[in-house]
Amino acid sequence: MKLDENEEKLLRSVALQNAQAVLLARERAERQLRDSNERITNILESISDAFVVFDKEWRFTYINPQAEQVVAPLNLSRATLLGKTLWEEFPDLVGTALEKNFRQALADRAKVDFEMFYGQLNSWFHVRAYPGRDGLSVYFLDITVQKRARDEQQQLLQSLREAHEQLEKRVQERTGELATANEGLRDLSTRLIKIRDEERKRLARELHDSIGQLLAALSMNIAVIQAHSHKFDPDVARAVAENAGLVQQISSEIRTMSHLLHPPLLEVAGLASAVRWYVDGFSERSKIAVHLELPSNFGRLPSETELAIFRVVQECLTNIHRHSGSTTAAIRIQQEGSRLVIQVRDYGKGISLEKQLQLAGSSAGVGLRGMKERLRQLGGSLSLESEGTGTTVTATLRISDSPVVESEAIASEPTLLSARMPGTGTNTDRP
Repeated sequence: MKLDENEEKLLRSVALQNAQAVLLARERAERQLRDSNERITNILESISDAFVVFDKEWRFTYINPQAEQVVAPLNLSRATLLGKTLWEEFPDLVGTALEKNFRQALADRAKVDFEMFYGQLNSWFHVRAYPGRDGLSVYFLDITVQKRARDEQQQLLQSLREAHEQLEKRVQERTGELATANEGLRDLSTRLIKIRDEERKRLARELHDSIGQLLAALSMNIAVIQAHSHKFDPDVARAVAENAGLVQQISSEIRTMSHLLHPPLLEVAGLASAVRWYVDGFSERSKIAVHLELPSNFGRLPSETELAIFRVVQECLTNIHRHSGSTTAAIRIQQEGSRLVIQVRDYGKGISLEKQLQLAGSSAGVGLRGMKERLRQLGGSLSLESEGTGTTVTATLRISDSPVVESEAIASEPTLLSARMPGTGTNTDRP
């Protein structure tokens, strides 16, 4: 069918309008694309990270200014790199972790993120690569300063660890040396205590066997003279009588001193009798009433144990007399299974907390240290408790689980002792 002239004009007009619309749409799309590309370029140009884009043939298709600054020391620029292949321009990267990661990103269609050192620039980089439809987009950031700071911190940490290990080793060595020294000191202390006990025993024997015998001979000579005192002037006779009394007093004092240095009852009758004898004399001399509680079946113990307990009692009562101000005291010795417990208590002014801390540390007196050392040698211990109403010293020793051997001769019910010890003097300075 043939169109008339009007219809042809109309069709040409519509076709022209359509063509113009297509051209306008294309221009608009191209303008939008240019604007979009410009915006993207501006963004990429302004980001702080270096950024490059590779196509599927590993050709450089985009390099931002930051990336250009990175390669500038190698006399390279965007103009010289665009369109060139990565592996041809940087052959030293072939076979490195960078090539492995880049190819893996394209093959797996997944982002890769890693750090690498590039020798030509003597720098460390943090690299992030993102695969796209047409190639690979790569961000890389120079982290040399941070890396070196981190590395320096890790050397420093290693040095600190090594120093700590050396210190620990030295502490262990010093601890071993101190343990050896302490063991040596304990051995020395043990020997000194034994030597002191032997010296006390020797002095007691000397006082009894030598000076005691001389005083006995002197007393007999004075007795002979006294038999003829009626022939003397009254003043002379009175002096002879006074001398006789003085010799008796000296003899009594020396006998007491000898027994305190080394009580013969310890060896002859055992601890119970020796403690009763000592407490009797202490009460008489110090005017402190002492309540002594002993098991009725208390028997013999090893000689070293008996001597240690006797010295603990002796030292505690001496301290009560010197420091507590108490007029009464109590001693309790009992067996609790495999333990022997000795408690000495006074009812005086007590010991301040500050003083207790000193006594528990290196400021303990010679007497307290001596008691602790004696007990330590026998596997025992000593503790001290004090309040405003008095002080309690507790000594504990491990002994056989079987009861101590009975000895009726020394068994005693708890009693307030005040009987006079044979041969005691009046000197209250030596409880």
